[in-house]
Amino acid sequence: MSRLPKLSLLVSLLFLSSCSLFKELSSDDVTRITSEYFDENHDMVFYSTLSLLQAEQFTIVQADKESGIIRGTRHTERDDVERNLKTFGTATERESTEAVFLILPLSDKRTEVKLSLYRNELTVTRKNEVNQKQTSHTMLLKESTYDKWLNKLKAEVKRRKKLV
Repeated sequence: MSRLPKLSLLVSLLFLSSCSLFKELSSDDVTRITSEYFDENHDMVFYSTLSLLQAEQFTIVQADKESGIIRGTRHTERDDVERNLKTFGTATERESTEAVFLILPLSDKRTEVKLSLYRNELTVTRKNEVNQKQTSHTMLLKESTYDKWLNKLKAEVKRRKKLV
């Protein structure tokens, strides 16, 4: 096989795979990647979630056992803002990650966890010596990110069960 057909095939494969990377997720896809079921009672999962957020250096903003909502944030201040403004004309001044858990009892021994992760950014752009600030709030939709978080939660539930 000559080089031209091989190259054409490779370019075609790269194009097709890149299209799938930017595919919009359906609501069913989002539910699938952001939800997990635990064969544990609500209290165990609720308190394990609080413990996980603390271990991940998040500040607990809200924890309401009755509604099952837990919100935590982790802020990152950037110290390279002025340098990036001078070099690129734009810089991220502050970033935060927000984790929102919804923990729902399904029965005495079964609990559903729904997780939403958000990236928040405050970006500064300098034009004509004037700084303009813009905020963005984006839901993260990378399946591997949710897998990591939900697996960490499973491990924390397992760790806490050994303590009881």
